[in-house]
Amino acid sequence: MIQVEEARRLILERAVPLESERTSLAHARGRALRAAAKADLDSPPFDASAMDGYAARRADLGSPLRVTGEVAAGATFHGAVGAGECVRVFTGAPVPAGADCVIRQEDTAREGANVRITNIGARPDFIRRRGENRRAGDVVVPAGTRLGPPELAALAAIGVTEPEVTRAPACAHLVTGNELVPPARTPTGAQIRDSNSTLVQHLVASHGARFAGHAPAADDLAAAQAAVRSLASHDVLLISGGAGQGDHDLARPLLKSLGYEIHFDRLNLRPGKPLVFASKGRQFAFALPGNPVSHWVTFQLFVAPLLQKLQTGTDVPLLPLSGRLAAGVQPPPPDTRRTFWPCRAAIVNGGYELTPLPLASSGDSSGLVGANALLPLPANSLDPAQPVEFIPCP
Repeated sequence: MIQVEEARRLILERAVPLESERTSLAHARGRALRAAAKADLDSPPFDASAMDGYAARRADLGSPLRVTGEVAAGATFHGAVGAGECVRVFTGAPVPAGADCVIRQEDTAREGANVRITNIGARPDFIRRRGENRRAGDVVVPAGTRLGPPELAALAAIGVTEPEVTRAPACAHLVTGNELVPPARTPTGAQIRDSNSTLVQHLVASHGARFAGHAPAADDLAAAQAAVRSLASHDVLLISGGAGQGDHDLARPLLKSLGYEIHFDRLNLRPGKPLVFASKGRQFAFALPGNPVSHWVTFQLFVAPLLQKLQTGTDVPLLPLSGRLAAGVQPPPPDTRRTFWPCRAAIVNGGYELTPLPLASSGDSSGLVGANALLPLPANSLDPAQPVEFIPCP
């Protein structure tokens, strides 16, 4: 058996970013930006009013000012502010030439064609200076950034409508097990419903990858080979079940028959000991232990970092956060294996509170309800009074 850290190293050292492509902003959410996006213009592109009010010369503020015009956002004032004059301006409008400050509307009193300043205390100019947000050529969104709504808006603001992004990894799923039936079917005899397919599909999507489809296969090597060949083109093959060393566990012989090199097949891990990782050129494969809890844990620890590196080129270290066990909960029992226990992390009174989930077994998919973190367990028991480390799981 190898350790968790060694397994992650063996996985990530083989991963390099996939090729890039251009896509529209409408389809770029969750993708990794491949080339840095730079501003094409200064922002703001001119000195702009930060308030509704009056553009004036600071030297003239002690006397009533004559209003010589107005300018709204999107318009231009033709002329300049002279001595004793001001121009009505609105938020976002260009500041007229000659003005060096904007007086807020609420600090003035309009008296016909004149304006009297009612508050001449120390105050900012209320002018957004040209280029104060960024200058043309500045990097706005760095390469490798995963694009969410704020980043997409920033790209739109600089005119990048088809960003260069890394192609989303395609993940295909082979479902093994003679006992499995679809979720919509009522099991009979020794059958059980297949929940892993739903779990895998949505885990893949939540990490920015593209799901390339499921293929069910009986516990038979020839049937499994045919099922894999029927799958759409993929970068990562995920096999549910068959990762152990029993007479009916076919993941290893299947992967070898398909030309994959197996790098490890057992971990010092609970749950998830019989995890298989293999590669064939730039294709990767995992045989995930068949139980749903083991699926979730091993995906978070090993598959998710691979998908991240294929998209961004960056390794994802195990960087736990700190929190405390929720009051009254019993810590999970320690084990001789390295244990990562699913838990629910919530912010309570300004800090993280951890509630280990009451798993009946690693085959209990309902025990994962609410899971959003992993709790690494030490070799001895956790002390409920002491801070604990946990790993957030998106």
